[in-house]
Amino acid sequence: MEAQQKTLDARRSLTSTGLEPNIGALLSYALMVPPITPIIMLMIEKDNRYIRFNAYQSLLLGIFSVGGIAALEMLAFAAGSIARPLEILLNVLIFSGGATAFMLWIYLLAKSFYGKTVKLPIIGDEAARRASK
Repeated sequence: MEAQQKTLDARRSLTSTGLEPNIGALLSYALMVPPITPIIMLMIEKDNRYIRFNAYQSLLLGIFSVGGIAALEMLAFAAGSIARPLEILLNVLIFSGGATAFMLWIYLLAKSFYGKTVKLPIIGDEAARRASK
């Protein structure tokens, strides 16, 4: 019992926010679009690498999700004046991309709450590099 308390105290002392690391990581994913909470967590958390990694990953995921969907929306708008079936196809792609981003967001919320690290294929490497600085 005493060893568990020491481990818990050590984990708490590693954060500059006073939050448990899993709660700080969860808060990093709280608002992915627009990515406000990851920016806030990055500004207030200076020590804990786990929280910083999740904040950077959430920030990059939010930026690329919004940017990708916005680019597809513009492409669908332009394609609508050329060919209606192409616009419909792009709108289906936009919907599936948004639904995928939403499911990924829920998955990352759950994993971060349980203290598990999920490293996404492309943005996870960049988030890990930035979090280690």
